[in-house]
Amino acid sequence: MLIAQTARALAFLSRFSVPSRFFTDTPEPLSASAAMFPVAGVLVALPAALMLLLTEMLGLPAYLSAILAVASLTIASGALHEDGLADVADGFFGGNDPVRRLEIMKDSSIGTYGALALGFSMLLRIGGIAALLETAGLFSAVFSLLAVAAASRAAMVWLWSALPSARAGGVADRGGTPSSASANSALAAGMAAVVLGILPGVGLFGLVCAVALAVLTIAGFRRLCENKIGGQTGDTLGAAQQLAEISLLVGLVIAL
Repeated sequence: MLIAQTARALAFLSRFSVPSRFFTDTPEPLSASAAMFPVAGVLVALPAALMLLLTEMLGLPAYLSAILAVASLTIASGALHEDGLADVADGFFGGNDPVRRLEIMKDSSIGTYGALALGFSMLLRIGGIAALLETAGLFSAVFSLLAVAAASRAAMVWLWSALPSARAGGVADRGGTPSSASANSALAAGMAAVVLGILPGVGLFGLVCAVALAVLTIAGFRRLCENKIGGQTGDTLGAAQQLAEISLLVGLVIAL
């Protein structure tokens, strides 16, 4: 059961090929697999972790290793979360009312706000990983990267369960709403990953800084979603992942 849920979560969150047997004769909505989002997040981040190890063997500088790692993350996910972040930035700050904001978010074209959001996201994540490599070392950076991947997917599930759907028929709406048990399981898995991945290499202060900044960021983003569109959409879930990933990495760097 857990393997099937992880496979379905991975199929949604990545470009990885998942055997079709996990989707045959299953009436379950996507939300039924939400508890496994953190586990799928770790799997999505494995190519990036391997890239860091490979670039260390090749003796590449930290900034170039970080660029290649973030590129690997983006390729593995199919830029799913980056697309959501860009759409949210364009819609939230380009529209004057909830209806217009949702229309802009649905438009596939990218505007100035979206382009800026993507640029800042890439720069902050690259800078965070490079700083971890230089300050905490290779293995701390690798395990922190995997932990952040899990925790940021848990943030998606929390926002999904905490807010009503803002767009009928959208991706998140069609996927149902994760139960409280699923949301709690995802949060527990994300926290476990953070403790196991960050505490040994970065220490308790780094763990506290990263988690505190991420909690404040996602709580603030939840309020923004309520004010701008009255709920959540698939795009806001992707944006939540990006914001959580950035804030966790920045929190770690602050503590170093």
